[in-house]
Amino acid sequence: MAKGPVFRLTPENALRSELQAGKVRPAYFFYGEEDFLTRTYTDMVIKTAGALEGDGLNLLRFRGVPDMDKLSDFAESMPFFAPNKCVRITDLDPESLDNQQLKDMIKLVEELPETTVIVFALITTALDDAKPKAKTKKLVETVEKRGAVCKFPLLSVNAVAGMAARKAAKAGCTLSAQDAAFLAERCGCSLTLLQTEVEKLCTYRQSGEITRADISALVPRTLDASAYDLSELLFAGNCGAALRMLDDLFQQRVEPVLILSAVSGAFVDCYRGKLAVRAGKSSQQAAADFGYFGGRAYYFGKACTKARGLSDGYLNACMEVLFRTNRLMNSSKTDSRLLLERAFTEISALKGARV
Repeated sequence: MAKGPVFRLTPENALRSELQAGKVRPAYFFYGEEDFLTRTYTDMVIKTAGALEGDGLNLLRFRGVPDMDKLSDFAESMPFFAPNKCVRITDLDPESLDNQQLKDMIKLVEELPETTVIVFALITTALDDAKPKAKTKKLVETVEKRGAVCKFPLLSVNAVAGMAARKAAKAGCTLSAQDAAFLAERCGCSLTLLQTEVEKLCTYRQSGEITRADISALVPRTLDASAYDLSELLFAGNCGAALRMLDDLFQQRVEPVLILSAVSGAFVDCYRGKLAVRAGKSSQQAAADFGYFGGRAYYFGKACTKARGLSDGYLNACMEVLFRTNRLMNSSKTDSRLLLERAFTEISALKGARV
């Protein structure tokens, strides 16, 4: 089973309470699938620290590897008519630092003046917190000692649905609990996508109830959500509907290799769900073991339920089809769309076969 984060994490509610009380720590390291929360809390730290005061002279932004001399000079100087200065470093991969840069960065974090706050925010850069690489582990553990390390996983469907309903209400529209959950699933539980889609739906509807028909017509499925819907259709042997959904993804210009990867991931979750059922574990326990949280845990729960009715032989045969398709997609000149359609047809046909 997969292990959880090796870092000592500060819970989101504790972080929020501190910031609302006006307390800031010297250093923060934010990461996780929910980039909307990473951005939100980064901005909250900067605002709470008072670094927006002083005509922008108290805030320094970097993306990736920073200029260490410029960073050091800024961090060690006094704030300009403000309580604190703040450094925001976005999407820094610590492994891209050379040894001297890493040493300098760690020293800077360890010796930050009382009036300087530094925030590392991973927006588009992933972090393996179960088995972090050496430089990453060293930097994050240094931040742990001086401040807070927070992970923002995707929220649950119910939590995202609640936020969608509240946002719609502020715009003068209503969204039922069932349709809000449908919207959350369609957005893959991403708050970033949800904000945009609720605004779009409210602009379209102007006032009154946002219906499921509105959502289906105006909100495209995320690839992950489509992958699980596709897997449901394939498990049911409904090849026609699966191919129509595949056509929708191609019209959205989604790359074939990404479609195959997402669908394969949905099947892998079913296989893992089967193992969890056999081991007598609940879907919640298994999700935690595999490092699934929020929306991903929701989809995994659905996979565990589906896995109960699937035989080992059937799942093995499906995985073999997907593995062979991946190999052909990477090595042959056959059209990738044709390979996907063939794979979906083969998997649908397995439904009625004795495997």
